[in-house]
Amino acid sequence: MKGATLLFAVLGITFTCVANAQTIEQIEEYERRIDEQQRQLDALRAELDVLKKVAGMPVSPDEEEATLEVAETLPDSAPESKPFLERRSDNGTFTLGGRLHRVLMQVDDGASSNGFFMDSNQGPTMLRADVFAPLNGGWRLSGALEVGIQSNRPDRVTQDNPSPGTDITVREADVELHNDKVGTFSFGRGFAAAWVVPEIDLSGTVPSSLIAVGNLAPGMRFVDRTNDELSDISVNQHFADTERLLLVDRLRYDSPRLGGGFQLSGTVAADSRWDAALRYYPSNDDWTIRAAATYQHKPFQDLDYRVELGLSARHNRTGLSLTTGLLFGDASGRDASGYIVKAGWLTNLTSLGSTAFSADFSSGSDIRLPDDDSESVGFFVQQKLDAVGLDVYGGYRRYKVDRPDFDLRPLKVVVLGAMYTF
Repeated sequence: MKGATLLFAVLGITFTCVANAQTIEQIEEYERRIDEQQRQLDALRAELDVLKKVAGMPVSPDEEEATLEVAETLPDSAPESKPFLERRSDNGTFTLGGRLHRVLMQVDDGASSNGFFMDSNQGPTMLRADVFAPLNGGWRLSGALEVGIQSNRPDRVTQDNPSPGTDITVREADVELHNDKVGTFSFGRGFAAAWVVPEIDLSGTVPSSLIAVGNLAPGMRFVDRTNDELSDISVNQHFADTERLLLVDRLRYDSPRLGGGFQLSGTVAADSRWDAALRYYPSNDDWTIRAAATYQHKPFQDLDYRVELGLSARHNRTGLSLTTGLLFGDASGRDASGYIVKAGWLTNLTSLGSTAFSADFSSGSDIRLPDDDSESVGFFVQQKLDAVGLDVYGGYRRYKVDRPDFDLRPLKVVVLGAMYTF
């Protein structure tokens, strides 16, 4: 009997050990599966970032959920463009894509009317390569190289220099380290935190008509009414020259989305330049709302600082939107200020893709000199052709500048454009 008892005890211990071993193996297997699923999720999120960057869409940490919510409410929203080359391996994913963006512009400066062929400054022609790899602990590493290739760059095209040649520039050369709970660290050449102009505009006419209205025809010069000759005063002197603190060599941090849809960002760049931004992108079934406030230290020209406030709201069912922007700053002792109001309508008129209409008015004062004033009005329509990844658009913009030292004629611009993302 004692032997039998001992035998049962040994068998019981053995069974318990085997069962525990199996349980441990199951736990390890579950952990391995969870880690693999997390790696795949990180890869999919990173791939979404890549697709949005190639398509010229703004990307901010944890914005994927908001992007999907917006897409569900828009009328037949177009699918995102995919890069034409994609390679995957166990270590990560590599994609290659780009964009072609050409415009035909007719400019009437009051003394003459001329046509110009150029690459746009609003989402310019470029090639872009992205690589990303998931890391342990919910981190992912990504890198981007974007090269702009512009024939007749708009800020170099003037009435007396219609064909300045081709510019090849490194727009982005950036390394990012991202974690959903910690945020994103970016190091290299890339966008400053305060570049929120294309993000908050919900009209649907981006990039045909940015609320940074000077980007359409920045190099065009005004005619002096007294002698009907070109002056040295160009559009980008009085209508925000955003290139100066847009793409910079910098260190940038973006926080995760905080409660209610808030996000903090900051940039430190060369030449003692820095900025900070607060974004607010709340979730709402009936409305899409985007708001931002930024501070920029030494952004461009002779501005010591600039503050920008922006708000855009679109009714999801009707597609009607209203966007407003306000800026003010100190420039060598004068108080520069300006504002813009833009109304938009995003709808589906055909099965080809969404159609967007917009009208805007902007005004500025003391931008370049004390007692100067500037005004612009614009009307644009943009059509998506989803089947081929093409956007076509047309529009009209009028620039007017009043200065105490010159009597300048208004500048009128008619533009036709096409943007192809691949």
